[in-house]
Amino acid sequence: MAVEGTVIRGHGKSFIVRCQGQEFFCEIRGKLKFIARSTTPVAVGDNVTITLNADGSGIIETVAERATMFCRPAKGLIGRRQILAANLDQLAVVGSVANPALKVGLIDRFLIAAEMGRLKPIVIINKIDLERPAILGELERGYTAINIPIYFVSAKTGEGCDELIKNLADHKTLLGGHSGCGKSALINRLIPGLDIKTGEISEATERGIHTTTHIELFALPQGGFVADSPGLKVMGFMEIDKERLDSYYPEMHPYLEKCRFAGCTHSHEPGCAVKEAVEKGEIPEFRYHSYLSIRQSY
Repeated sequence: MAVEGTVIRGHGKSFIVRCQGQEFFCEIRGKLKFIARSTTPVAVGDNVTITLNADGSGIIETVAERATMFCRPAKGLIGRRQILAANLDQLAVVGSVANPALKVGLIDRFLIAAEMGRLKPIVIINKIDLERPAILGELERGYTAINIPIYFVSAKTGEGCDELIKNLADHKTLLGGHSGCGKSALINRLIPGLDIKTGEISEATERGIHTTTHIELFALPQGGFVADSPGLKVMGFMEIDKERLDSYYPEMHPYLEKCRFAGCTHSHEPGCAVKEAVEKGEIPEFRYHSYLSIRQSY
């Protein structure tokens, strides 16, 4: 018997599919393993058709076209991508003010990935119970100016979480960010009693230790779903054209046609309207520096 369902958890070659209120342990039909350009023919969030076996397990036969996706280049495979989640509508980029240190450039990389995958981006800065560096004000002004909501929260104390919960309700949201920034702890705060394993920060490296090794959709009490994801130290892009990188920075758009030279990289050219806007405070410096860093990495 064939039934339709949604993949709610993936681990290696095995998946849990929710169908009509029931969950089934499933494997993939062989032909699905050869989808071009992807190392993940099935991802969490996929809408699938499965055939049920007599023992209650299932075989994933088909995967519906994905409305959205969050992906990154597959390690060691040029031109192939790893899809971390599909058919979600929001990407919440989680950073922390300390332990590990705030990495604004990594946040901006995730924001670009959200746009590429047709996901609405939001920013969450966790661990505000530890400290409140001055840059938080800059982040709030910079991101709200380009219509990206930003929330300052403490998964430990619950501070700021009420407003965040209102945003997440009735959405399917993937939490992404650096290892150790507190994504799992935040989900534990959002869903009382869930008790996902959380990790410690290495005192030697001040880096997070991976505790999430797979992605899983969890139902929120207020409606909607949230998914944790393995922490990433690097967020790369497979399909980005660095000559169009400025198109992913909305605050630069009003100035792009005002540069003296066509094809201006906004890095060294004289008469660059973008650089002038940065000097006047019309474009946040942290956003401009992340643009330069990303451009220089390609």
